[in-house]
Amino acid sequence: MKHVLKRLFIDLKTSPREREKIIFLAIGNGCNTLVFSLNDKFFTSKNRNHKYIKLINTHALRIEAGGSDFSLLLPKRLFAVDRELFRMDQGIRKPDHHFCATNPKTISIIMENTLKIFTGILNYVTPPRIFHLLPDKGHEETWCACPACRAFSPAEQYLIAVNSAADSLAKLDMNAKIAYIDFDTEPDAEGISPKKNVFAVKTG
Repeated sequence: MKHVLKRLFIDLKTSPREREKIIFLAIGNGCNTLVFSLNDKFFTSKNRNHKYIKLINTHALRIEAGGSDFSLLLPKRLFAVDRELFRMDQGIRKPDHHFCATNPKTISIIMENTLKIFTGILNYVTPPRIFHLLPDKGHEETWCACPACRAFSPAEQYLIAVNSAADSLAKLDMNAKIAYIDFDTEPDAEGISPKKNVFAVKTG
């Protein structure tokens, strides 16, 4: 019988005390997996809440990482350095949501930062490791409209970026996988397929 993972995504701003309550609520609702943002204090703080960690271990909850975290892979501060890295909207480059997925420099930075960030949290994620790279909430289809990107749908641009991150993840852990949202309702005109270590999850 296949083991079903029921996930609960933990909000980045949730306090340690609130998280303890959330764990009990998750267990009561049959959740067996907690998903923390890539820059959550669970991964980054040297003074993590030991009571909270003990509670997770006691109930044998799985730990996964990610969420709507693409901005971590291409920090918006880079907009001041190179606007071509970011998405175009009606001829104007904008740093608000996502980026230019066909720019080789963009992809290079994403791959570099995937290695850096995932390396730092790898040991905290439960094997077989799963990472989530989700588009910005409410802006799932807000991607680039530059001449090169117009050849691709928003879903295809998203998958280009996810595949790039997946290439970097494979260098760290060949068994780890990246989950992405399958929000496209049309066939993939350009024939872009997810990498072997990438799988889709449905919305709704």
